[in-house]
Amino acid sequence: MPSKLDNLISSIQKKQPKLFGDVENSAKIKKVKIDSPQLSYLFGGGTPIGRMIRFRGPESSGKSIMCCYCAAQLQKRLPEYLNMPEKDKVIYIDFERTFEARFASQVGIDTNPKKFIHLLPDDIETASDALAELIRSDEIAAIIFDSDAAAPTRAMFTDPSGKANFGAGAKAIAEFLRKVNILNANYNTTLFWVSQERVNMQPMSHLPSVTGGEAPKFYASVVNRVTKTDVLKDADGTIGISIRCRNYKNKTGVPFRDANMNLYYNGGFKPDEEYIDFLVNFEIIKQKGAYFYIDGVEKSIQGRAKLQDWLNDHNQEYEAMKLKVDDMLVNENILDANNEAVGEGENENYSETINEEISDDILNDDE
Repeated sequence: MPSKLDNLISSIQKKQPKLFGDVENSAKIKKVKIDSPQLSYLFGGGTPIGRMIRFRGPESSGKSIMCCYCAAQLQKRLPEYLNMPEKDKVIYIDFERTFEARFASQVGIDTNPKKFIHLLPDDIETASDALAELIRSDEIAAIIFDSDAAAPTRAMFTDPSGKANFGAGAKAIAEFLRKVNILNANYNTTLFWVSQERVNMQPMSHLPSVTGGEAPKFYASVVNRVTKTDVLKDADGTIGISIRCRNYKNKTGVPFRDANMNLYYNGGFKPDEEYIDFLVNFEIIKQKGAYFYIDGVEKSIQGRAKLQDWLNDHNQEYEAMKLKVDDMLVNENILDANNEAVGEGENENYSETINEEISDDILNDDE
């Protein structure tokens, strides 16, 4: 015989069918596989669905193109994962007015108007109203917000220049995220958020200031700091950049991981390069100097190029090795032994880390 509580729940469900979640599904973190194993390692086994992922860092460090790559992965894989063929749209909220379709296409985004929406709002409030309706269509795979530093409020256009409105931008962003956070979770849409770093004007602080107020840090399930460590060149000129991505918050996987990867302007990341690094680090393939040793293979292989050729020629064995790596990236492994449990500005270790990375950025810029 149903109890009073059972009858009460049944009555409420008739009025509000979506109020009660199915614990097996609503309380489970959903992730989509990503081609780059380094990014998979950083996120903890794939890109989270229905969450907010924040990329912060100095200018020209690769934040926007990193968001484009991740959004492209969702655009490609989410329809099959959710069995929703129409779930392949990407929205780019371009407050900076710097979006370049050619570069986005090179890292995988399909910019066909049927699959890509380029939003050019004048203020945060307009973006919020339009976005709410678009998400409810249940066809949006990913949203890129670029960036909070360039996003004005509606009052900025109506008030005279120079009028003080302290905290207005942060308040508008907080209201934006309160609404969008719930909609994203309800409709399995992932939000990629770009935040710029600025010089902190507080005299005793050595930490860079991050734009957007406190709300982006609070609502983000994953917070990563992106820095450019090198420029990749060939005979024809610059072909990409080397990026260090350091995680400071991850509520969907193992936190405080570091990822170092090469981002090529034509094609994004090269998964094969990254898989070889993990195969060696996890000792699935043994390396001694320039020679590589594979269990069951009598002869050693000299050099990474020849190793890649062998893996390509033995696709079945290679796929089995990659599956081993993918499984190890989800949980704690030997690469996590030196992870430091620090947060954004919470202690001196973070301050030292930021200063070290800023010094590296300055040196690279001088070069």
